[in-house]
Amino acid sequence: MALFPSSSRPRTLMEQLLARKIEAAATAAGGASSSAGSPPSPGEASGSGQIPMIAGMPMVGASGASILSRLRRTDSLDSTSSLGSLAFGEDVCRCDDCLLGIVDLYVISASEAAKKKSSGWRKIRNIVQWTPFFQTYKKQRYPWVQLAGHQGNFKAGPEPGTVLKKLCPKEEECFQILMQDLLRPYVPVFKGQVTSEDGDPVYLQLQDLLSDYVQPCVMDCKVGVRTYLEEELSKAKEKPKLRKDMYDKMIQIDAQAPTLEEHAAKAVTKPRYMVWRETISSTATLGFRIEGIKKSDGTSSKDFKTTKSREQIKLAFMEFLSGHTQILPRYIQRLRAIRATLAVSEFFQTHEVIGSSLLFVHDHSHASIWLIDFAKTMALPPELHIDHYSAWKVGNHEDGYLIGINNLIDIFVELQAALEKDAEPSTNDDSAAGEDGAAGGAAAEE
Repeated sequence: MALFPSSSRPRTLMEQLLARKIEAAATAAGGASSSAGSPPSPGEASGSGQIPMIAGMPMVGASGASILSRLRRTDSLDSTSSLGSLAFGEDVCRCDDCLLGIVDLYVISASEAAKKKSSGWRKIRNIVQWTPFFQTYKKQRYPWVQLAGHQGNFKAGPEPGTVLKKLCPKEEECFQILMQDLLRPYVPVFKGQVTSEDGDPVYLQLQDLLSDYVQPCVMDCKVGVRTYLEEELSKAKEKPKLRKDMYDKMIQIDAQAPTLEEHAAKAVTKPRYMVWRETISSTATLGFRIEGIKKSDGTSSKDFKTTKSREQIKLAFMEFLSGHTQILPRYIQRLRAIRATLAVSEFFQTHEVIGSSLLFVHDHSHASIWLIDFAKTMALPPELHIDHYSAWKVGNHEDGYLIGINNLIDIFVELQAALEKDAEPSTNDDSAAGEDGAAGGAAAEE
């Protein structure tokens, strides 16, 4: 089974380089690879396959699914990692959730985390994950792009229009409830568990949210005033240790962020980093932040870590809507419908929603929004009530979800008003020009 699907076009330079890296890594892996399953040769034949997507996250089709299905994730690449870094063996995930240990706590079981692969095999896996596949679904083509989340958590679904997401018991519990809740029209359809034939862990089978779109534009917005649970913060405060890796990541974003003492130690504590990372974006001020944007031409951006002000958010939204501003009213209508449904949803009234996102998807004629990602959405104790809008203080479990929804609606409405205002002068000028032309014609006739 070939790493690169056969086609009439020649391989690109990038594909050739990747194939050579995989061959070199396979040779270096040696005997270790045989215990984990020998990686396919880049020269083997390949059948055509589909690679569905959900939440802007890529799925490897028939040409690559069998490769990744034999690989159990113990780390992954950060969304900002470059292919070039692989040449130097930097196969440790640098995304915030992996850095903080959050992904292992909520997605990967203890038995999974205990299973270690050889460094050579990890290199093969990471190279495969970043191979620039292109997927075809219902005669539509859109790039394999991941806006947010962790590489290796997804694979192709057994049915057309579905994807598999690595099992998270908390998320499965949420989906089971949501399928019976008023919010069901606004979340991916949950089709139950699936166990891979190759012995991989159990997966959740979910609806592919992009299957009905042609060259879709996709945006992931994480909603809420914080992206960590109170128990995560409390656990981090129990025995705080100075972390150089978190200090390095902090100064990469803002060299002035650490205190003089932190600069001297060249390290920060985990609680300090957790709180700080929410303040550099619009999470703390607007109740949401942009995680990533993919446009219809295939270009994507995840550089929104410091997109904080209302004006910066508006500029990013206008870039996302570029060429498709006619669908803006549909987004506003969908957001208002989501807000109205949240107000009467039993699920929303009884859960603390943390780390969940809104997925915005549109093409030239369609637009919709879905609630996604529930790995850190927890049921509230029966005696505890939150309104999702009050200010968060440690112990009250407020998530600020409605703060984010309200600000999203307000900003989209402001953008719509600005577009309408910009259109008015041109309409008036055209009318005036028409009247002047008519008057000139009448004068000429006289």
